Amino acid sequence: MSISLIIVGKTKEGLPFCYEDNFTLQQVNAEQMVTTIEFHTWNPLEQLQDIGFIEISFRERGILYYAFVELLHQSVSQAVCSLTLSVPHEFRTFQNRRANRIQLDARTPLTCRVIGVRKTASYQGEAFSGFIHDISAVGLSFVTNTRIFYPLFLELSFELPDDPHSYVLHGEIVRVSNYAHDSYRFAVEFRDIPEATAQLINEYCSRAQL
Repeated sequence: MSISLIIVGKTKEGLPFCYEDNFTLQQVNAEQMVTTIEFHTWNPLEQLQDIGFIEISFRERGILYYAFVELLHQSVSQAVCSLTLSVPHEFRTFQNRRANRIQLDARTPLTCRVIGVRKTASYQGEAFSGFIHDISAVGLSFVTNTRIFYPLFLELSFELPDDPHSYVLHGEIVRVSNYAHDSYRFAVEFRDIPEATAQLINEYCSRAQL
């Protein structure tokens, strides 16, 4: 059986580590499961110093199932990496939603941290920077040189031009695209945003359209 693993943590250089790939499920029992991945040049997990979280997911009849697991053991033999993981007690399901966005004229910086995956905060990652491309009351998109991916859960800290408020919000990556040869654009939907904060951002966007 093929499963997807998302591994998030910190590299030996103290940078954010974000990795996603499809693994083959080789063995499973009530206590643990063993997955393997083949690599052709080098083992990407060699960069990993500390693990923040690991998420396992798979699709069954079009429904996505996912859960957090723990790494119990890792071994490398020739060009195969074997991971022994804990067995999750339950799986969750997930659905996306989309939002319209309003582009900002000014280059607006923001600070991000990976804090989990799919609306679930479980980790405090390393900070990295980017700039906001567009925003609405339900989400924003930003550009950064740091490579991350859907569906990581982020903490976003920023201030908007000509707005006295400071924002620290949580959001989930829903779309990724290349922006330049060394940067990426990420669309993020806010999660659990307070109604008063959503109203402030909505009023800001309305003023920007005038």
